[in-house]
Amino acid sequence: MSYTLYGQQGFGSTCVEAALELHGIDYDFEEADPLDGAAGLARVKSVNPLGQVPALILPNDDVMTESAAILIWLGDLDGQYRWAPRPDAPERAEYLRWMIFMSSSFYSTLTITDGPARFHPDPATHKTLLHQAVERRKQMWRIIDTAFKGATRPYLLGETMSLLDVYVAMMSHWSPCGGWFLEHCPNLAGAVRATEKHPVIRDVWRRNFDLEVQA
Repeated sequence: MSYTLYGQQGFGSTCVEAALELHGIDYDFEEADPLDGAAGLARVKSVNPLGQVPALILPNDDVMTESAAILIWLGDLDGQYRWAPRPDAPERAEYLRWMIFMSSSFYSTLTITDGPARFHPDPATHKTLLHQAVERRKQMWRIIDTAFKGATRPYLLGETMSLLDVYVAMMSHWSPCGGWFLEHCPNLAGAVRATEKHPVIRDVWRRNFDLEVQA
């Protein structure tokens, strides 16, 4: 039996696609867009009552949700720790810290962006909610960028790529992205560029972001 990933192009399932392929794990992909009206949301809710992707169906039919949790679990799955620090590694604490930071503090602002009506029914408030969500996201980027100020290593945790690099690289393509990210997150940009040169990441990014990354 294989894994089944419910996701949508460019959504948070992108990093899980990358992690599965980095580990050489066979999986089926089921397109499920929670923003595609009632039918799309119902399809997602059939596997994740929260109505969000990614949702990963394991070979034993258990369901995993929450992108950071899935990445951490996959990183530890085979015991080889090719894409994650070992539990006793000095970098493990930093790895877990920023994985959860990106999930809880950064990712949570996207929940507002994707549906401000869920937080306030009055459309007159939605412009303010959207603006504040983006400003909050910018603040989160600045915090993590400052944390890596002065680092000379090619990747966020050292000489080798980890799933934290993949997670950050994926989110760098969400609003605010492009020029803003390069200008305001110079300490992260190098690791993102290095990560996106990996052949697996290049292929996954091409599918999800229509992005051609130079090798």
